[in-house]
Amino acid sequence: MQNKKLKQILVLALPLLLKYVFFFVFVDWRVFDSEDIKEDVIFFGLIALLIQTKLFQKQFFKTLLLFVYLLYIVLETTSYLAASSTFSSSYMYLLLESSSAELKEFAGGYFSWPILLVFLINIFFFFRLRKIAWNANYKQSNLLGLLSFAIILVVLKFTGLIESNAYHNAVRGSYGYYKLQKNMQLASAINKSDVKVTSDNEVLVLVLGESTDRNHMQIYGYNRQTTPNLNVLKDELYVFDNVISTEVFTLKAVPKILTSLNHNSNGEDLVDIVQVFKTGGYDTYWLSNQRPISFHDNAISNIASGSKTFQFYNHQIDRDAKVLDEALLPDYSEILKKEGKKLIVLRLIGTHFDYINRYPYAFEKFKSVDASKKEKLIDEYDNAILYNDFILNKIISELKAQNQKSALLYISDHGENIYDYGTDFFGRSEEVITKNMFEIPFLFWASESFNYPDDFEYQKNRAFTSQFTYESLGHIFGVMHTNMNAEKSIFSNSYKQKKRIIVGDKDFDIYFKKKSNE
Repeated sequence: MQNKKLKQILVLALPLLLKYVFFFVFVDWRVFDSEDIKEDVIFFGLIALLIQTKLFQKQFFKTLLLFVYLLYIVLETTSYLAASSTFSSSYMYLLLESSSAELKEFAGGYFSWPILLVFLINIFFFFRLRKIAWNANYKQSNLLGLLSFAIILVVLKFTGLIESNAYHNAVRGSYGYYKLQKNMQLASAINKSDVKVTSDNEVLVLVLGESTDRNHMQIYGYNRQTTPNLNVLKDELYVFDNVISTEVFTLKAVPKILTSLNHNSNGEDLVDIVQVFKTGGYDTYWLSNQRPISFHDNAISNIASGSKTFQFYNHQIDRDAKVLDEALLPDYSEILKKEGKKLIVLRLIGTHFDYINRYPYAFEKFKSVDASKKEKLIDEYDNAILYNDFILNKIISELKAQNQKSALLYISDHGENIYDYGTDFFGRSEEVITKNMFEIPFLFWASESFNYPDDFEYQKNRAFTSQFTYESLGHIFGVMHTNMNAEKSIFSNSYKQKKRIIVGDKDFDIYFKKKSNE
């Protein structure tokens, strides 16, 4: 009987053991945390105990338990195969934030035959394990099983090993997403007396880029000619080269750019830049080439809906569909011709994956001969940067042609890792981070007649985080809310540098300095 029981446990353990076979063959072991092994062993012990209790002799409960067990293995294995990290809470943000089309894009980009094999093997084991009779032949098996379950959970929690558990991270990620949405409470209205207009500037254009790493831009020293138009304009631009995003996901990053939200916020009602300019007497426009994921609930779309005019150009769900950023240009041109002072927000799809869908064929300049998968992806990303340069040039040229007191700021929500620093993945993750995920472009253009604030100062190397863009925009344009402080503005001589905290608790400058010394 004992031998039979042991064989059953070994069969149950096979999917978990195969997980490590996949790691050994397809994953760089340097990215693997030994804590994950400990957590896997404890989690397996929990499953092995529960499946032998009387409760789980019933087919329904046994099937449910085995599904939970094998899904856990699939999540863990495919996460490492795709992004070289365990399934983390940040992936839940990605799943909850993204539309179905974006999820298809990510799935298509990360698909590989090893991942397909993981699914097929675990489907086989699911039906194989369902047939095994796990006899509970000892007294009080339910009590002992549940007691063991409780003890194991306590051990996981107090040893910190639960941080590696896929299900714990799924719950924590979902809760974090809910909490973020709940805390993104925009003030229903702001008093006119709270907004002070100190200039006669007429037009501000805020261009929100997407997934653009400045290290792939020629204007920031990249070795490929990816920004020929911006390079021609270089003498007219304020090019800040030490600006970072504090986040790697759009849902977290963009609200910090557009509102008074920052890492010190504590649940207070937030004021956004659209409200401020609207209250200050400016007509406000929002043109977006990104889908309104959940129009009335999504925090970014909520900000957009406060504009006088807002329009979304991208509603397609087909992964292969191309809605290029040039779709915004005709309406942008018409808005510039309208009378009155204006704030125009242009939200680009930029260099968002799938990169090959972000530019027309005419911009396929970079195309390596006999390219590997990695080289091909880098080429596609650089082509997307090249097209993004074309779009920015068009936007600036149209604005310049109006001969008004105008300014433009271009900033990306976050960067992107494209196999950088020896990593074997592209995209973003809160678990395995690189500098490229945070290092973003920050470019400012102003017309010759633009009215600068008295304390204006340009320091291209100023260490700055995008969460204070809200204050910087109000300061440079002379439309200040009472909650804005020039000490947070990148354009002010009174700017005071603060710790640049990323993904919750890491000091960007200290963390990556240590990494470079390792």
